Amino acid sequence: MKKILSLLLCAALVFSLAACGGSGSSSVSSSAGAAAGGSSASQGGEAPLIGYSLNSMDSTMKQMADFFEETAKAAGWEPVLLNANGDVSAELSNVESLINMGCKAVVIMGCDNEGSAPAVKACGDAGVPCIVAGRAINADEASYYTFVSGDHHLAGEVQAKFVNDYLAANPDTVLNVGFIYGQSGSSSVAARYQGFEDDCLSLPENEGRVNLVAEQYAEFDAEKAYNITTDMLSTHPEINCFVTQTDDQAGGIINAIKAQGLPVEDFLIVSIDCSSTGIDYLKSGELDATVLMAMRQLAVTAADYVQKALDGETVEKANPIPEYYQLATAENVDELLKANGMA
Repeated sequence: MKKILSLLLCAALVFSLAACGGSGSSSVSSSAGAAAGGSSASQGGEAPLIGYSLNSMDSTMKQMADFFEETAKAAGWEPVLLNANGDVSAELSNVESLINMGCKAVVIMGCDNEGSAPAVKACGDAGVPCIVAGRAINADEASYYTFVSGDHHLAGEVQAKFVNDYLAANPDTVLNVGFIYGQSGSSSVAARYQGFEDDCLSLPENEGRVNLVAEQYAEFDAEKAYNITTDMLSTHPEINCFVTQTDDQAGGIINAIKAQGLPVEDFLIVSIDCSSTGIDYLKSGELDATVLMAMRQLAVTAADYVQKALDGETVEKANPIPEYYQLATAENVDELLKANGMA
């Protein structure tokens, strides 16, 4: 059994190296190597293996992975992190690998609201507690232990408030918005947009002052956001505001504006994540605002429920994280990161 487990972990590490080179679909944390050395409970040691299935490895998810790994190690576990690169087939394969490795629980940040359900079901079928984190997955409740997340509608509300405050401070300004969504098929993406629509686009007082002129999905990809922005600027030269759902996409937007020879300062650009990428653009003055996701708190909360699962406790099927989304600007970002344990 030890030899088989070691081979599985080595295979996962091969996927990790391939993914770092841009050609693979999976990645694994370095702590899996330690697990292969015999520290997991399934191998007779004291530290249980805990699996983490990540939907991607953009700048935000890299930071999220660090927090997951940090909190798992602090709890005395051996974390194994696998990356699906947005592919639900790879996600299912990753989760099956985590189960076969002997993980005592699996945390899933799903690729797709519907398409990730088989990965959750695999955990349920194997009797492995599954903690769905960050993004809802339409799986049978019997298949997972609990769902922990912030209120994604609130993320859009925070963006809306920033835009509304900008309009109040600039009463002669009319904003023509290009909205660039994240991943298609994601309930969190839909909820974020709905929050922005409800609290900004649909407000009677904003009629004629905020116009949604173009919208498209960029799948949380900077290059796609770049190409979409280029097309939008060509088709709708009146656009002077971009609202997007990830800092990587904001980077694509900013670079596309620059490539057109247009002044970035002429555009209001609002994002979500407060990742290292977003922070750099905030401090350069090219990004006006982003929405901090309290990623460390998500990792801590997920770890709390992993422990409850290991202890055999019964919990609610949904456990929201209060104040998960907060506005970040160049002026408050350092203080905000410290307050949320992210600096």
